[in-house]
Amino acid sequence: MIFKMLTRVQNIFLATNNIEETSQKFSIFFGRSPNFIGQSRNLGIDIISFGLYKTNICLISPKSPGIWFETLNNFLKIKGEGIFGINFSSDDFDDDYNNFAKNDLKLSNKIESCFEGNNENQIKFSFFNILDENIESLNILVSHEMDFQNNIANSNNNVSKVNQLVIQTETPDSIKDIFERKLGIRLALDKTFKEWAGRMLFFRLGGVTLEVIEGKDIEQNTKYFGIGWHAENYNKCYNKLIDDGFSLSEIRKGRKEGTVVSTMKEPILNIPTILIGLEE
Repeated sequence: MIFKMLTRVQNIFLATNNIEETSQKFSIFFGRSPNFIGQSRNLGIDIISFGLYKTNICLISPKSPGIWFETLNNFLKIKGEGIFGINFSSDDFDDDYNNFAKNDLKLSNKIESCFEGNNENQIKFSFFNILDENIESLNILVSHEMDFQNNIANSNNNVSKVNQLVIQTETPDSIKDIFERKLGIRLALDKTFKEWAGRMLFFRLGGVTLEVIEGKDIEQNTKYFGIGWHAENYNKCYNKLIDDGFSLSEIRKGRKEGTVVSTMKEPILNIPTILIGLEE
């Protein structure tokens, strides 16, 4: 079936109990101020967003009764702070909705929402959820193209973009069927690695890799596991983060030839985190 393409990982929603404190930590980590501070009355949330290359990192916390209020509260009570969900953008929202439904994907109704900024700016947000039982725990939304106002870092010594989002699952073939066949996301790698005794699938969308790792006996069938951040000027970014009080492992060679990585020892919101870049 031919359908319009999803364009990018537009928003990554991170659930937090203390949105202001978490925002302060990410401001230091990203080396920039938020590009949007506000709320969504009908979703029932407060939101603070940081604009990276092609992707917004959206901190959210429950505010008042609304569409996400109970779900977000339950998420925080049961799972704790962390990755609440992600938002793919579509270049033809209505057409994709119809075609995805025809392609045997279970979808929610379309939802009309709005983010209201503290400076009185408003951003419309129309979306639907993918409700397929194999990925429902990932809380994946599809929306029209939207964006918070741009906020470019004033130094290339900072984290510049999301490199990868890691997903752990016991059913990689089910994820492959949904991501590749039903959603049209490009599969770049499907390989079993003996050294890790598991299978890895890399899907690429708008410069972000959705890294699916086969895992056994995990607490739930499919879940988010971690985030990889990219630094253009790796050594300077690494040293800046150390100077800013973050604890990072020693720099080591990455899986991909020519790359280096380090692990954040005390990651924000306890999300497993690596910093990745090119060898210098």
